[in-house]
Amino acid sequence: MGAPIAMNINSYRPAWNPLPPHHVVRGLMPSGASAMPAEPPQMPAGLVERLQAASEREGRRGQGAPIATFNAPQPAAHRAATVNYPPQIDRASIDALPALCGVYVFRGANDMPLYVGRSINVRSRVLAHLRDYEAQLLVRQTRRIEYRRAAGELGAALIERSLIRQLRPPHNRKQRENRVFTLRLNPAGQPQVIQVEERDFSHADNLFGIFASGRAAREALQKLVEQYGLCGILTGLEDSPGEGMACFGRQIRRCQGACSGEEPYVAHQTRLMAALADLRILSWPYAGAMGIVELADGWRQVHVIDHWCYLGSLDDSHRQLPAQPASCRDAFDLYSYKAIIKPYLLGRLELHPLSGAPLWPPSDTIGRMA
Repeated sequence: MGAPIAMNINSYRPAWNPLPPHHVVRGLMPSGASAMPAEPPQMPAGLVERLQAASEREGRRGQGAPIATFNAPQPAAHRAATVNYPPQIDRASIDALPALCGVYVFRGANDMPLYVGRSINVRSRVLAHLRDYEAQLLVRQTRRIEYRRAAGELGAALIERSLIRQLRPPHNRKQRENRVFTLRLNPAGQPQVIQVEERDFSHADNLFGIFASGRAAREALQKLVEQYGLCGILTGLEDSPGEGMACFGRQIRRCQGACSGEEPYVAHQTRLMAALADLRILSWPYAGAMGIVELADGWRQVHVIDHWCYLGSLDDSHRQLPAQPASCRDAFDLYSYKAIIKPYLLGRLELHPLSGAPLWPPSDTIGRMA
């Protein structure tokens, strides 16, 4: 006999289909029966009753099967009632917090200011701090919480910034140095990126834009050059390769040719000033201090500003401005400028001159401030 034939057993894979053929299934079904029942099967009455009883015991609103409610948001009143108030914090100071716009201060041992914040709802924001896991170090150090009401978000921002500068609370982020970058025109009319201090803004007329870095200032200038078709050489972004030589923008047809003499220099500078118009730092346009009036449900608050510097807020409980150091007089407050300038340009501020008049006249005459 010859040699046995080797069989590749691994290549044999029997096809296994656990389901019978479709025609067999149809044959097994009784005649006239449909593939799916017309109505879903009913749960036994006893099971339904037991599920409803269990649902009621767990405080759910059971209708048939129980409904899961573990993700349902709770109302603010319920959240406030279930807050575990830290025992070291004066409970009366928490209960006195209003659901209004304002500024709050966390104070620790010996009344040390720890943190200053603001919110359109002081009470809700403070309770959120108490529940915040990342704020537990601050909460453990806190002994009481005080607040000051503000008539609007602008006033809250100005008061908060003033308190942070005055109190220097350790849990607030440290403020950067009062040195920023801006664009200034040199005698030749060319914009240059320079670093200045805040006080330099109060008396400068040819400053444009407020930037956190020199790179941000150059990027802003580059966008203006591309948008208005300006010359990279005349704007200081490129070095001149030689007299009458075109800049890179002219080579790719972005520059209108002021560098190569194809566009008059005066026309280029006119477009440059139009491009910089929106960035111009405005000098204080008034002869003296001005009051910005904010109203909240008939309650009036006046924020006193002079040379873009916030001097304080006046209301029924605060009728005198806090004493200001000599260094703040005629100073430029960069934060106040940034907070005020946009609503000022849009005409959204109610401004009243305060020079030569009482800063907080009687309540029956304050509405007649010129």
